[in-house]
Amino acid sequence: MQVRLPVKGSLRFGCSALAILISGLGICAPAMAQNIDLPADAAAQRSASVDEIIVTATKRAESINKVPMSITAVAGDDLIRSGVTSAADLGKVTPGFVAIDSSYNTPVYFIRGVGFYESSILAKSTVGVYVDEVPLPYPVMTSGSVFDLERVEVLKGPQGTLFGSNATAGAINYIAARPTRDFKAGVNLGYGNFQSATLGGFISGPLGPTLSARLSFNHENRGDWQRSLTRPGDTLGAKSFTQGRLQLLWEPDDRLRAHLTLSGFLDRSDSQAGQYSAPFAQTATTVLDPRLLTYPVGNDNRDADWNAIFPLKRRNEMGQAALRVDYDLSDAISLTSITAYTDYRQDQGVDSDGTSLRVSNALVTGHVKSFNQELRLAGDIGGQGRWLLGGNYERSLAYENVYFTGSDTTSGRAFLRLGLPEVDFISFYGDTKFVSKAVFGNVDYDIGDLITLHAGARYTDTSNTFNGCLRSEGNNAFGRGLSLSFSLNPATTGVGRCATVLGLPTEPRFGTAFRSLPEDNVSWRVGIDLKPAAGQLIYANVSRGYKSGTYTNLSATTDGQYTPAKQEELTAYELGFKSSLLDRRIQLNGALFYYDYADKQLRGRVAVPVFNFLEALINIPKSRVKGAELQAVINPTEGLRLSLGGVYVDSKITRSYMNFTQFGQLIDFKGSRFPYTPKWQLNGDVGYEHSLTARVDGFIGGTVTYRSSSYGDFRPDPRVRLKGYALVDLRLGIASPDKSWQFTLYGRNVTNENYWVTVTRRNDAIVKFTGMPATYGAELSLRF
Repeated sequence: MQVRLPVKGSLRFGCSALAILISGLGICAPAMAQNIDLPADAAAQRSASVDEIIVTATKRAESINKVPMSITAVAGDDLIRSGVTSAADLGKVTPGFVAIDSSYNTPVYFIRGVGFYESSILAKSTVGVYVDEVPLPYPVMTSGSVFDLERVEVLKGPQGTLFGSNATAGAINYIAARPTRDFKAGVNLGYGNFQSATLGGFISGPLGPTLSARLSFNHENRGDWQRSLTRPGDTLGAKSFTQGRLQLLWEPDDRLRAHLTLSGFLDRSDSQAGQYSAPFAQTATTVLDPRLLTYPVGNDNRDADWNAIFPLKRRNEMGQAALRVDYDLSDAISLTSITAYTDYRQDQGVDSDGTSLRVSNALVTGHVKSFNQELRLAGDIGGQGRWLLGGNYERSLAYENVYFTGSDTTSGRAFLRLGLPEVDFISFYGDTKFVSKAVFGNVDYDIGDLITLHAGARYTDTSNTFNGCLRSEGNNAFGRGLSLSFSLNPATTGVGRCATVLGLPTEPRFGTAFRSLPEDNVSWRVGIDLKPAAGQLIYANVSRGYKSGTYTNLSATTDGQYTPAKQEELTAYELGFKSSLLDRRIQLNGALFYYDYADKQLRGRVAVPVFNFLEALINIPKSRVKGAELQAVINPTEGLRLSLGGVYVDSKITRSYMNFTQFGQLIDFKGSRFPYTPKWQLNGDVGYEHSLTARVDGFIGGTVTYRSSSYGDFRPDPRVRLKGYALVDLRLGIASPDKSWQFTLYGRNVTNENYWVTVTRRNDAIVKFTGMPATYGAELSLRF
């Protein structure tokens, strides 16, 4: 028996988008016909088709397969299934995305090799992060976003036209599960090794005829997982992290929607300690502490070391209030207002040298306050397209103070050569005020059913002011040493006074450094997409984005170290396709991309008297990134789902530029690839679900994530090499057919792969920050 279904279209056969791109191979698959003959089990075949996700990447709801840009979208249930509990886990489901922790516990994000490795909370990321389009403008604010989600969208490439400034790499938009008009509730429970436990849930429903609410929470608790190399029985790594979100949705009529969200997190976890791997004398003319020459080196994920000068505890917290109002002015025009205020506070001890010595120990405190307002109009062009016009404003105040000791380093011992006592403690602070004003517009215009043209632009004006300095705290030897070095009056220095030297070389003096950086730019995007057949899309885009100039917090002995990195510019060229094949059993998306990079921001180094060289922000004049990516979702039969993805990234500095490596070598960086940029990133997930009884379904699955090797510096150096690795996660469980309950056994990094995500030099120590060892446990989910 055959079932005959009508299908819209005017072509009996067509080429898929993939086949068109590779037509030189002579491959062309059947794509569309007036009528299609299907077997009797057509319903089962259709149920095996790939689900189509609706996204808001262009600030309107549409199918992901109709969005003419490279975007990965993952539903909330799939995030849970793949073990994505933080931004660092997004690499499991997003090819080309990398998230690492800096040595000061500040998250760093990369997309397709574009990122800004910076540990200070003052600096913004090249990846814009949003929750329901509400910005989280500083990376430290993003820790509490991944819970109770409808989906996450990861946009790749410059996003300056629609998603604001600083998104030269891309943007992440977390979409929270919304309040419902019917009563719903859920509870999530979990327990695993290292005494880890999770408790989360939500309750959602109506509070009145026009008002609904949703309250969500999640708490993660874990015991210590790191162990000291020199003190048997001493452990570290406990986690205590609590997230919460309250949403109120008011819909008095069909035209007006007001959505208020109050959210935040409390982090009372331990700071991760580093794993010592080798010594390096930062100040070549001073003797290295001999204990570093024989210090034990870790060989396992759990190996680390630290001291108790500062409690290695985080007392970090954030709160955010956001109000979104949507009003339909007419059937064709809508008005959207998004207002948000975010307050983040940080207080944490850090030991980033991987030893029990005083090599790099810090107490880091900070405070960030940010106000954001966006207002936009959107409408239709007589059924031929869509337009959008808007503006936004940001005012952010960011402060960070680091209380630091490195008295066991060659830099600390350098004062002995001056006949002065060793410095016990120093502190340094940075204080910034960032103001941004922007107007933007975007047009999508359809030329028939086959072609759509896209164009957008944004003008941004920013002002970034800074003040900061370095201070002696434990004794006045630091300031006196600088006074003698620069022939200044020692009486002008002392405990708590600024010891940063200003005005070199003409009128040297001590004091606070003040800086101001006004900038403006025009980001833009133009594109065209072609729809040769149903379920097929080919697109080509050229876009330009900017990341605003930035300051960082440094132990600056001279004010020259405070010279900011000016704004960076990235021009992206992308050709891609999205292809639905075999009755939507296969969804295949791919892209080729080329980035022309100007003034890439980076924390580099400058020559400094006494200390040889110290860190400072720099700009790489010219570089480029080129590569390709491919994603496939395959549902070969009902219950079986495969997801595969990969990206190849080739980065290179293309113009001569002299700077220091981490080990003080002054070299030309031309021809070098970017730090923390693996050439290959691959991921795959397979899951199978089958009915065991009329009331119970069983499921099994696994995820594999692979990254090739990279380096923590521009020049390949085995001392800062991040080896390639593959991580394997497994899951097994049972659930009710309607998913009202689900029980899962899981294992993550089941092969106990010894890998590290960061490797850097902290004063006289080369240090690794390792990933988690094998973890396993059980989770129970209940829905009412």
